[in-house]
Amino acid sequence: MEGLHGDLAQGSQPMSKPDSFHILLVHPPVATPAAPPWEPARAAALFTCPGLSLEQYDANLDFFLNHLLTPKRLTDLMGLIKKKEKQGSFNGADPDTASLLADLAANPEHWIRKIAGVGCSLELLRTEEFYQPASCLAALKDIGDLMALASLAYYPCRIQWGRFSNPTVWDWPQAGDFAEDQDANPFLSLCHSGLASRIAQRRLSLLILFVCAPAQVLASLTMARLIKKQRPGLHVALLSDHTLLAGAKDYGDSLLPETDQEPLLDLVASLGGPATLGDSAGPDFSGLPLKDYLTPGVVLPFGVPTSSGHDLMGPSRLLAVLAEQERSLGAQGFISKDARLTPAYMTELAPGAAGEQPEFCLGLACALDISTGREEMAAAHKAGVRLIQWQGHHDQLNSLTKALWDANRAGIWNHVVIPAELESRLAQGVVRFMAANPNIAHSWIQLQPSTSPFASPVEQAEKASAAYTQVAGLPGRPLWQGLNEPVYLLLYLNRHGTKKVMRWRVRDDGCSLYALGQNISFHFVKPQELPPGSLDEICRMVEAGGSVGTKWVRYNLERAFLIGYVLEQGMIVGNSSLKHPRPEYVEAINKQSGLDLSNYLERGYTSVRPEYRGMGIGTKLLEGLTARVGKKKVFSIIGEDNVATQKIALRNQTKKVTTFYSERLGKEMGVWMPAWMLDED
Repeated sequence: MEGLHGDLAQGSQPMSKPDSFHILLVHPPVATPAAPPWEPARAAALFTCPGLSLEQYDANLDFFLNHLLTPKRLTDLMGLIKKKEKQGSFNGADPDTASLLADLAANPEHWIRKIAGVGCSLELLRTEEFYQPASCLAALKDIGDLMALASLAYYPCRIQWGRFSNPTVWDWPQAGDFAEDQDANPFLSLCHSGLASRIAQRRLSLLILFVCAPAQVLASLTMARLIKKQRPGLHVALLSDHTLLAGAKDYGDSLLPETDQEPLLDLVASLGGPATLGDSAGPDFSGLPLKDYLTPGVVLPFGVPTSSGHDLMGPSRLLAVLAEQERSLGAQGFISKDARLTPAYMTELAPGAAGEQPEFCLGLACALDISTGREEMAAAHKAGVRLIQWQGHHDQLNSLTKALWDANRAGIWNHVVIPAELESRLAQGVVRFMAANPNIAHSWIQLQPSTSPFASPVEQAEKASAAYTQVAGLPGRPLWQGLNEPVYLLLYLNRHGTKKVMRWRVRDDGCSLYALGQNISFHFVKPQELPPGSLDEICRMVEAGGSVGTKWVRYNLERAFLIGYVLEQGMIVGNSSLKHPRPEYVEAINKQSGLDLSNYLERGYTSVRPEYRGMGIGTKLLEGLTARVGKKKVFSIIGEDNVATQKIALRNQTKKVTTFYSERLGKEMGVWMPAWMLDED
C-alpha cells in the first residue's frame, strides 16, 4: 500500500500460529491520532494466553496517515473537488465552505505547497520542535486546513482532529446508505486497502470493532458492512456503549458492552477460543505502532479493569503498571480514561514514588472531588498530575470553585467540561465564574446537544466574561484552543508549566503568539491628557468590574486628580484613579463613619481584565498613583466582602482605619488609608 508509515503497513503482531484462535482488534476512525486507543489495548491484555493470537489494528491512525493526509491523496482529492464544483455539488453551501472554495480558486499555488509539505507538518509533531509554540501552531494549522480541504471532497462531511460529522445522516436507514456511498464516505478507501488485506487472512476467527465515541459510528458501520460482504462467515463483534449502536444489530454478529468484559470472554469461548484467558493488570500496547502517533513522546491512556468483580486497584499497583510502561514502552505521559482515578486517589501515588518526582506526567478526567483539599492537590502534583479535566454534573458551585482554587495553587491546570444536560441556571453560574476567573479555571467548554446521533457533541469554547463584553476584546485566542488536544496540552504543561501556558495567546493568523503581561506599559496622566477614546474604554472597564455604582463613573473620572492605566497590544488591560470625591459623598461617609475626609483624594475605580489578574497589575497601579499624590491625603472605600481588593491594599501598605454600614449598598464597607499617612498623623 503506497504511503504506509512505519509498522502500520505490516501490523506488529501477525497472526501466524497454525493452531491458534485468531482475533483482530480494530480501532476505527475518527479519533485522535495523538495517542493509542485504550479499549483495544485493554482487551489485548486479556488475550495473553496459549492457543490464542491477535493483531491490533489502529485504523484511525492508518486513516489519517495513509488515506487522508498524504500528498498523493490530497492531490487526488483536489481534482475530485473541482469535479464536484463543476457538477454544482456546492450550490447553497455554508459561508465557510464557500470561503474555502474561493481561496482554493484564488490561491492554487499556496495549496499545492501546503499539500507538498503535509509530511513535514506531521513529522514536526513527533520532534522536539513540537514544544516551540509558533512551529507547533503552524503545523497544526496546516494540518487543519488540509483536513478542511479533504472534507470538501466528501461534502457535506466534516473531518476534524478526533471529530466527524455529516449533517445529512440523521437516522439508521440514512447511515446504511452512507456506508455504501462512494461519493460521500471517506472511509471506503481505508476499508478496501488497510482493512481488506487484514480480513483476507483465512485463519481469522473473530474481528472486534471498538466504537468508543459518536465520531466512530459511521466508520464502524462502513467497516462492518464491508467485512460481512467479503467474509460473511467471519464473526464480527461491535463493542460499545449500547446507546451509540442502538440500531446497529444488523451490521455485525454481536453487540458487546464496553463496561463489562464477561460477554466478550464468553463470546471467545463460544467460538472455540481458550476457556481461560489472561488477566493482566495493565493494557497491552505492544501491538500498536507507538512511534507513529503524532507526539514527540509516547503518551498512553490509562485506567483500571472495569469488569464485574474488579475493584479499583491499589495506588501502589497502579504505580507499578505505569512505571513498567514507562520503562518498556518509553511512555512520557498518561491520560486517564477512568473517572474513578481522582486527585484524592492519585495523591497516594506520591509515597510510592519514594519521595522522588516521577519521570512521567499525568492527566486526569474525573467528576468534582470535594474531598480533595489544598494539601492533597499539592501531593497529586508531586505524583505527576499536571492536568485535570473536570467532568460530570457540577451541582455545587462553591465546592467546584474551591477545588479549582486548590488545584491552581498546586500548579495543576483546570479544564472544566460543562455537560449539555446541566440545569441552565446552574450552568449560567458556572459559566460566569469560569469567564471571570481564567487564571483559575484555565480552560473550559460547554457541551451542546448533538444535532445527530452519528456526530460528536458540539463544544462551545470558552468566551469572555459577560461583564466585559462591552470592553474591546483581546487579540487572538488562548493557546490551549490552538493546541485543541488534551494530549498536547498535557505535554505543554509538563514542559512549560501552567503559568506560561495560561498566558500564551495565539494571534488571529493562527500561527504567531504573544504572552500576556510580557510587554505591558504603565501610564499616569490627568484626565485631559488621555488619548482619544481611552476615557470611554476606562469607563467601560470600571463598570465591568462590577464593584461600584455606575451613575457617577464618568463624572468622577472626568474630574479626577490622576488616572493610571495599563496598555498591552494597544489594549487597556487595567486602570485605577485618584478622584476628587463629590462633597455629597464625603458628607455621607462622615455621617456613617464619623470620619471627616474633606480635602482627601479617593483612590478607586481599580479594574483589571480577568486574563491579566494575578500579575500584580493592580498593586503596581496603586503604587504608582500613591507615589504621585504629593502632600495630599488619600483614602479608599473597600467592601468587607471584596477580599481581592483588600489583598491589593495590604500589599500596597494600606491599612483599614474603620468600617461602616452602607445603607445604599446594604453591606459593611471599610475605610482604608496608606500606612505612611497614618504614621505622619
